Amino acid sequence: MAITTDDKLESKETQRPQSQSPHERPPSYSANEAEQPPLELKLDLGSIPPSVTTVTRDQCIAHLKFLAVLADLRDVISSDDGLFGIFDSEADRFPDSLNEARARIREKRWAVYVARAVHRYTTWWSVGLPRSRQMATIGDLESANYGDIVRCDTLVAWSPENLPPLDILMVWHSHSLNPRSFLEDCIRYGKMSTWRTGFPWKVIDSCIDNRTMEYRVSEEAQQLFEKKLQFKWNNLDNPPVKEVECPRCKKVNAVPWTEARFGETVANAFRFGDGYADNNFEKKCLNCQHIIDHGRLKVAKFRRDLQATLQQNLPMPGSFTNLYGVPEGSQATKNNPRFTSMMFPTRLVKATGKDLSSFTDGRVDWCQNIDQLRERLEEKLRDRTYIFSANGGVNTKILKPTEKVHFRRMMSRYWDNLDPFALDLVGAVVRQGTFVEKMDQIDWLHSPAVFETMDRIIKKYEVFFKIMLDNPNNMAVPTLDVDLAWHTHQLSPPRYYNHSISNAKPNCMPIFIDHDDKVDEEKLSDGFAWTSKMYRRATDGGIYSECTCWYCEATRTPDLYDRLIAVGSVSRARDAADQLHSRPDISSDPNKNPHISAHNAIRPASLYAPTARPNTIQLLRLKSNYQKAARRAEKRAGKDGRARSGSKSSDRGPVADPYYMPYAYGYPIMVPYYAPYMADPCINSDTYACNPGCMNITVGAAGNCCAGTCSKFFLRDSRSIEWF
Repeated sequence: MAITTDDKLESKETQRPQSQSPHERPPSYSANEAEQPPLELKLDLGSIPPSVTTVTRDQCIAHLKFLAVLADLRDVISSDDGLFGIFDSEADRFPDSLNEARARIREKRWAVYVARAVHRYTTWWSVGLPRSRQMATIGDLESANYGDIVRCDTLVAWSPENLPPLDILMVWHSHSLNPRSFLEDCIRYGKMSTWRTGFPWKVIDSCIDNRTMEYRVSEEAQQLFEKKLQFKWNNLDNPPVKEVECPRCKKVNAVPWTEARFGETVANAFRFGDGYADNNFEKKCLNCQHIIDHGRLKVAKFRRDLQATLQQNLPMPGSFTNLYGVPEGSQATKNNPRFTSMMFPTRLVKATGKDLSSFTDGRVDWCQNIDQLRERLEEKLRDRTYIFSANGGVNTKILKPTEKVHFRRMMSRYWDNLDPFALDLVGAVVRQGTFVEKMDQIDWLHSPAVFETMDRIIKKYEVFFKIMLDNPNNMAVPTLDVDLAWHTHQLSPPRYYNHSISNAKPNCMPIFIDHDDKVDEEKLSDGFAWTSKMYRRATDGGIYSECTCWYCEATRTPDLYDRLIAVGSVSRARDAADQLHSRPDISSDPNKNPHISAHNAIRPASLYAPTARPNTIQLLRLKSNYQKAARRAEKRAGKDGRARSGSKSSDRGPVADPYYMPYAYGYPIMVPYYAPYMADPCINSDTYACNPGCMNITVGAAGNCCAGTCSKFFLRDSRSIEWF
């Protein structure tokens, strides 16, 4: 008999009063919103599309169905009063900030659930996934044919009987949407058959009920999973503790996942919890009384990788691809500069191995966090003897810029990352949640024109991808519709990889286009404006974002750059933009429109307060255009009774500016000057063990930016790199 993955939660929901429904949504414009009908979509997910095809419309629709299931999962978990000992009644202590307090409580439940899901995914990755080859060694990387490692001959035979639970699929999904990191982890751990097979859309889609939008597998499949991994199928049926090894005595301690305490203020909600998934985890080892905390566990993670390098000849993380994200062997040339730079972190660690082994030994506790490890390594980088040794005595003793980038890439695996992967997967899932929510709000799935919409999106995405390939020095920013196709493309890793490197710009090295997991919100805004201009050029005046919100209108305001384009194209673009307000297929609700996709927007720690941000020319111009667009919307509302946000239906009444009142977990939260390119107000850094919504760029800080983006570079040609 088929059962759902959330039977336990469903039984709870039948006992919950109407007012505590876990599927509570932001208020709709219609008081009598009809229940959505069951989907009747026949998708072709089995045939192999031509090699030149980026993604198919059926794959995009299957992706939308999966995202809808994830959205429901988050609603159910975050709304379960009392789950993980976190109660809704805590919010009653803050009547002046009741909605924000409720949102923080829901966020904390979801944060703990995701941390548990990542733990389960880690075990499934190790035990549940087949290994197509042994872990890559330094010898493998040094071979001339190392680049052929992406050509795996085996596939994973996915079926409904061997699919994992939904929470593990969710983490796998977010892991894959960081393509360079996912490729590195697959190479490092010998999971190239998983990389080549990609996300099994046909099998996953067959397990999603079109009526209830639930992920279902057979009872036999669940029992098989539990027997192999020694986990319960349902995340919530597993113990409330995690086993953590003491860095000093190596004894295993059972520590609680969370001991969440809301605190005295909403601003500092859950800052002082000391469970494993909390911000301030700290426990004493029951055997040796040694302090165990996140800082020491990150050092222990580095030490394990260090010992694997010294004893098993395994490369250090961050050493598996060149600066362009491509695995590149020595090519029978001993002094290949890209290869030597790629191997620099591993060779430096081997050269300093004896000292680092002593320094990171948990028994002496000299190194307690990554800041102290960074300082020690910087001492070695200032010693030319080590640089000379790391370069095999061939290159100069001066540290090259490319070697700095690779070294910093290696360290980014430890700065704010407790997982054995190339990135913090808890943060990846949480940031991806913003995109999941937007897709759920737009709800293309229930549109009668969903197939035509997907065809239009794919054509738009192909233009976007060409913009990225032709302009590797610039950051192209997708709209939500483009991002759907981009994400779907990335979930077929070999197809995405081959499409990326085979269409590289002439006279440049092949580049594996990455999907930046963390981007400064101000740079995201600038990148979106630039992308809009390039799209108009590529399509002869086409509109990149059809959203009618104030921000998207602001980016459509012609400026000095636009005047360089032919006057006719600018005029057509302006006329087309004005006509958006009268089109029946453009929603009056900005949350239903595909404006900028900002799920990866983060806020640098040194610029955390909006008032502390520099008043750059770009930011001032954006604010000016934003205010002009707002005034135009007000005039339209006065003339024909439309809502301020561009609503075309006067019977709905005025609608509050959605960028001053975003919805966080179903509750409206007032945020001064919030725009769609800004960091998600739902993410509160104090809720997590590793901060998913911020990076530290202050001088001397360890930082937690995504791999390879700390030192920005751009390519002039295949032979030079310019730094800034």
